[in-house]
Amino acid sequence: MTRGLHLLLLLAVLHQLVISNFMSRPDSGKPENLAFELHEYVGLTSFAIVLVYWMWSAARRREVGFKALFPWFSPAAVQAVCRDFVEHIGALRRLRLSEVGHRPFPIAVHGLGLASVTVMGVTGTLSLLGAVPAGIREAGLSVHGAFANLVWAYLIGHASLAVLHEQAGHRLFRRMFSLRP
Repeated sequence: MTRGLHLLLLLAVLHQLVISNFMSRPDSGKPENLAFELHEYVGLTSFAIVLVYWMWSAARRREVGFKALFPWFSPAAVQAVCRDFVEHIGALRRLRLSEVGHRPFPIAVHGLGLASVTVMGVTGTLSLLGAVPAGIREAGLSVHGAFANLVWAYLIGHASLAVLHEQAGHRLFRRMFSLRP
């Protein structure tokens, strides 16, 4: 389930980021272009995927759970993330990549990525549904745009590190996209 949601989230977020470069917002009576409409509809679907991912993160027991994704509310968990970060930096200084697995620092970074796409989903959905006053809607769209840049950076960094781990022999892709548990 986690792998499937991860793949769906990847495809949805990648689509949204790419299509946003081709869309034009409707201005004073001009209709939306196809890219804008796709962004709206796929955006609603993306937000649904994010919500399911949140529910799955809270419910799952054998895999990384909600507390590991968001360790920021526990001093002991924050210390573990910091220690793991220092270990990662030490490995990089030796021109090595830390082994992949259930490590506190990368898991917390995944949580930040999930939080970022959640902000985009909430702001985009509220804007689309017109559920907020115009001033708040405009502020939400500004946040939406700012987080789009953050998610681009996250996506590029996340994918780049996955490729580096794969080249280092950690067989990350095989684990991420294999149908076997």
